[in-house]
Amino acid sequence: MAIAIRLTRAQLDQMIAHALEDAPIEACGLIAARDGVVTEIRRARNAENSPYRFSIDPLETRRHEEAIDAAGAELAGFYHSHTGSPPIPSPTDIRMMGPFFGPPFVHFVIGVADRANPEVRAWYIQDGQPVEQEFEILPG
Repeated sequence: MAIAIRLTRAQLDQMIAHALEDAPIEACGLIAARDGVVTEIRRARNAENSPYRFSIDPLETRRHEEAIDAAGAELAGFYHSHTGSPPIPSPTDIRMMGPFFGPPFVHFVIGVADRANPEVRAWYIQDGQPVEQEFEILPG
């Protein structure tokens, strides 16, 4: 399996910290990258304010996309947390994210049901099914 995206431990820790801070509400955000390497993790507000689902206001998404473009990067994907279930895209996740869940967009799901041992997995959705992707943690 090819590496879907590369990021630093600090960037991975940013997503985990956001998930732990927002629990029991699902955390969410956007991922910026250049040439498959993450350049920035951008926190977003969960417009649903729910422990079971998330959405990002379209105007907030637009502001993030403009900032990503201005930095010379591209939108590479999204992340969100599961506060009481494994880090596997749910049917609701798949339905809500639609085209933003498949290639080229990587979607990280951070499981924080066990707060002491968060679990992070990366996914594409292909033909309506989750397909786990490998990611590489870079030094630095």
